[in-house]
Amino acid sequence: MQLERSGVFARRAFFALVSMISLAGAAGPASADVAAPTRNSWAADGPYPMSHHNPAQTDVSVVEGPTKGRKLQTSDAKTVPVVWCSAPIVKKVGDHTTVIAGTPHGLAKIDATGEAFDLVSFMRYPGTETDHVDVTQDDIAWHMARIDEKRRQKQDLRLLFHSVYMLWGLELGMRNAGSGAYGVIDRDGYHYTFYDGTRLVKSFDGNLIDAPLEPVRHVDAKAGLPVDVAEGIERILGISMTYDGHLVVAAMGALFVFDRDLERKAHLLFPEEHVENSIAIDEQGIYVVTSKHMRRIVWTGEKLSTDPADGAWTSAYDVMAEGTAIRRGAASHGSGTTPALMGFGGDEDKLVVISDGHPEGAQLVAFWRHDIPEGFVQKPGTRSRRIADQIRIRASPLTVEASPVVHGYGVGILNSTYPESAPPPLHIIGNAFLAGTTRKAPRGIQKFEWNPDEDRFEEHWFLEEIDNTDWMPPTISPGNGLAYVATKVDGVYEYRAIDWKTGELVARWIFPDDSVLWNNWGGITTLLEDGDLLLGGFFAVKRYDIGHLR
Repeated sequence: MQLERSGVFARRAFFALVSMISLAGAAGPASADVAAPTRNSWAADGPYPMSHHNPAQTDVSVVEGPTKGRKLQTSDAKTVPVVWCSAPIVKKVGDHTTVIAGTPHGLAKIDATGEAFDLVSFMRYPGTETDHVDVTQDDIAWHMARIDEKRRQKQDLRLLFHSVYMLWGLELGMRNAGSGAYGVIDRDGYHYTFYDGTRLVKSFDGNLIDAPLEPVRHVDAKAGLPVDVAEGIERILGISMTYDGHLVVAAMGALFVFDRDLERKAHLLFPEEHVENSIAIDEQGIYVVTSKHMRRIVWTGEKLSTDPADGAWTSAYDVMAEGTAIRRGAASHGSGTTPALMGFGGDEDKLVVISDGHPEGAQLVAFWRHDIPEGFVQKPGTRSRRIADQIRIRASPLTVEASPVVHGYGVGILNSTYPESAPPPLHIIGNAFLAGTTRKAPRGIQKFEWNPDEDRFEEHWFLEEIDNTDWMPPTISPGNGLAYVATKVDGVYEYRAIDWKTGELVARWIFPDDSVLWNNWGGITTLLEDGDLLLGGFFAVKRYDIGHLR
């Protein structure tokens, strides 16, 4: 996620339920010289070894994307049916490219070598091998066709009903909705993800392109904890990897560290605080946002420390009263965003950014990541001196649910407040299909730039027309200076290339027809090495053949 976020669905997908053509114009100057996060040597090679692209969660791609838009035909897209996938991740072994798509029911291994996009195997999660076996590709297609029919006829209540009915028909529920939504592939080719609430699974295919993915080890993250402690931990929501090769796992109520054999090494509890997002990591710390605080937690190699002597810190940030945002249609109690890091290498300022839940409208908030600069004076209206600056996000009365994308000192953030939300408790899944079809969609993407001389954000551009129904974080391609942004026009899904510096439209890729097959809901924007677009969403994982349009 993004639900980050995006990987968004992974965080809260059903808590509330059961709870133009090519346009002329050149891209801006290439920005490949901008300092980037330090590569984690324990992660796999390739363009996308973990969700949100890198440990800093910046959503910046190492791939140079396409620059020439056009209307796509059905033949330009290859699909593999799945119930839902947030963001498939990628590993490279020699000349072979493997895509692993986490779904609520298991892991799809796809051969994406060259122009291929072929299902190799589907690994059901350990202990669930006989669950969901009656959900077939025909079932997926049937529900998609029924939703398409009601979308095309603009039948609001029937579309809402069938969206909810789809959850039953495709066997999606609280425990499995976010399964597999985030993942990590290590440098030896092993894949790690979570499923069934609080379980973790390590899987492997021998690094052979035609071999099935199979489980190697699986554990319950709560196993062996005192009963009263375990009862307070619900649903894993994110996973990443430290720079010493340990897995960090964020759950509702706790943070865990495991080694790569899935032996638990440490845990830290967050009583009375919701953890609803994934985590960012640099060489010095783990950045966790809860419903009340932004935290830097330090993994010492032996324990998780909240001690300032180890470099840890905690800061409050603005949030609505408990439950207020949820009742108004949000999916988060506090921030809806996975933290993203800003400032690397020789950059003057090192920050971590989130969206808050200010009662008067969401703000972009930056925290000093390491030491607070000497002489820095706390700014009026901020909750602590740790906050470097905060600025109102246009047109976003509720918290943002798609994670910020960060490149250099620039940060892009979406408005994700549905102006005509479906009623709770049906709003999460209902909004995914109603918005931009029978009800107004959340619109607008805004770019801010950090001014290190004045320690403040400045607004650079705002694009009001972008439809954010899918809560889909863009990706930045530093090689050509473009941001790749999901949107919809009259119910038809498309992607746009936007000049990161100016906000000017460079190219559009309009998807083949008006089917919901092309949705990206709760996903993360991904580019394969050849520049093709790789996306998840409901009903299928998709590869769009546009990389040759560079």
